[in-house]
Amino acid sequence: MNSVLKRARSLPICALIKATFERTATWFVERGVKADSMLQAGHQYPEEINTIIRKNQQHARMCQVRRYSRDNNKFQVQEMFFPHDHRLPMSFTVKLNDWWCDCDHFQAVRLPCHHVIIVCSFSHIDLTTYIHPVYSLYNINKAYEIQFHPVRNKEYWSIYTGPNFIPDPNMHRTVRGRPPTNRIHNEMDEPNPNRRSKCSYCRNEGHHRGNCPYRQ
Repeated sequence: MNSVLKRARSLPICALIKATFERTATWFVERGVKADSMLQAGHQYPEEINTIIRKNQQHARMCQVRRYSRDNNKFQVQEMFFPHDHRLPMSFTVKLNDWWCDCDHFQAVRLPCHHVIIVCSFSHIDLTTYIHPVYSLYNINKAYEIQFHPVRNKEYWSIYTGPNFIPDPNMHRTVRGRPPTNRIHNEMDEPNPNRRSKCSYCRNEGHHRGNCPYRQ
């Protein structure tokens, strides 16, 4: 939605509301028609999700699995690298029943990472079992079912009888220059203070990629 409404944020308030309404209505119709067409064609997930799964499946080919429980819950996945990579093999724990993997991607996006994919292949489990229902075309189509109606001409509007609002002059912007038009940040952009950072190279804690001791 940030990209859809990016140019509307610098408009006056009335034009901003109108642009937001019209662009949102257009967006819902386009997305709803696309999801409905893919459902009728027999697809289960949008192409973006299928692309992510295919990419993770390619990465899963360089992994080995070891099972640690009889109920197919706990596994250890070891990544294997080519000799010229000069990287040590890395191991990740996967708990299928808890939808949990050491890499954190599985918990974050609720899509099977390449560790979960190789575990499902090893255990002969249907991969779609661990794709969250929110990504299904059925639920996407339901999300865009809301109907918008055209706004009638001003002559048909009812007479406003509520209070009149006057802007507070103390809240007037005093900074010179044009305000920035970067993406609007919300609570999803705030870092988790309880989550310890890991090195993106070796996935160990206590350092980062720039000073990783395993880098050659």
